[in-house]
Amino acid sequence: MVQRIKDKLPILEYASRFTEFKSRGDRSDEHVGHCPDPSHEDKGASFYVNSSKNLFHCHGCGISGNVIQLFAVLNGMDQEEAKFTLGRELGVFNERHLDGPEAMMSRAAGRFYDQLQKKDDALNYLTNVRCVSQESIERFGIGFCWGREFMDFTDVSQQRMAIDTGLAREDSGRSYMAGRIVFPVRDRGGRVVGFAGRLVPSEFKSNGPKYINSPDTAWFKKSELLYGAYEASAGISKAGSVVVVEGYLDVIGLHQAGVTNAVAVMGAFANDTTYKNLWDMTKRVVFCLDGDIAGSKGSMRAAMAAAPSMKDGCEISIAQLPEGMDPDEYVLKFGAEAFRSLCDRGVPLSRYLMESRSIDFDLNFPEGRAAFLAEANSVAENFGEAPMLREQIVAEARALNAAALVDFALKTTGLAENVEPRVLKDAIALLQRRLAMMTPAQEPANSAQEPQQRAPRP
Repeated sequence: MVQRIKDKLPILEYASRFTEFKSRGDRSDEHVGHCPDPSHEDKGASFYVNSSKNLFHCHGCGISGNVIQLFAVLNGMDQEEAKFTLGRELGVFNERHLDGPEAMMSRAAGRFYDQLQKKDDALNYLTNVRCVSQESIERFGIGFCWGREFMDFTDVSQQRMAIDTGLAREDSGRSYMAGRIVFPVRDRGGRVVGFAGRLVPSEFKSNGPKYINSPDTAWFKKSELLYGAYEASAGISKAGSVVVVEGYLDVIGLHQAGVTNAVAVMGAFANDTTYKNLWDMTKRVVFCLDGDIAGSKGSMRAAMAAAPSMKDGCEISIAQLPEGMDPDEYVLKFGAEAFRSLCDRGVPLSRYLMESRSIDFDLNFPEGRAAFLAEANSVAENFGEAPMLREQIVAEARALNAAALVDFALKTTGLAENVEPRVLKDAIALLQRRLAMMTPAQEPANSAQEPQQRAPRP
């Protein structure tokens, strides 16, 4: 299979998706460009491809090999996983070689996809209401589950397998996703391991929750999976970051618009296992959540869930949408570049944590500022593996304290009346940024306290 992959996808063709190449001198088979590995900041062109040998080598970071090895590096996989993933993508891996449960899951996904084409209201909801293209339906394998797909098995072992894989319910034999639009969930190797389901909107009240996931099985572990991680692997490598959203249709809408590094958490919110999976793929994570109260609470939970696994060098920012707007609605209305810009303007983790908590303290007075600084130290201690981040969290709290003290002093002395509000706001924001960038040794003494001596009144 290795040779079939190399023949089907030459290394130069694959590497050219991520970097531009120039021919090297008079050697028409040798090409040079920047290393596509996001972890290698290649300031000079050190990545070489030999098209006749179908091999690559980076003189900067030392990686080398064939197209499978490069795919593995860029997608955070081992070589075996990369081989089967590429084999499936290129159509050179025969699904007959899957074991029983994997084959059943794969066939179920195909059957659900075919059934969607016959379910008019579900298809209408996807294409006309959520604006999902037929191309995206095919790419993500979206389908529909009637409910009787696994009730006609005469083989007891097949019935048992349908239950064990989470496809069928043990009590009734009906499909677990009965009556729902289904979204196949793939592991990072591209294997279908479970499904997410959504009820078709109807004027009649439907039973059960709007969204459900497959039950936990030997193949489907909700906390260990990210929806769209397989489909987003190339996009994450190219962007050097991952955008985490809440809904499956948000992921699909973003990919459809060209934001191909989007994934969704499989569950209510991120946990430490989620982050371990994210850090395997990239060191830069942007959470883009709804701008309402629920979205803000979700952002806070997601941010604090990073504490056990976050190390210095990892980055998290929070980008919040306008209230009442989902990611897929935003990108549909404003476009992919506007969405990327929104993510680029995301609030860094340290600032987000402190700004979110500062509203619980009265920073006009020394007692409130002291209590807020104690809270900052308490929050910082959760990030035991990231000493630089801990310092930054406390620095952000000191900056907020100082800005609040200046604001309070200007208002109480009446000086603020002589300054335009916009100028005052900009000055305080600048003070916050300057102080937040200071190291502890540079910080002014007693920044959280009242001045020790009052200046004489002019």
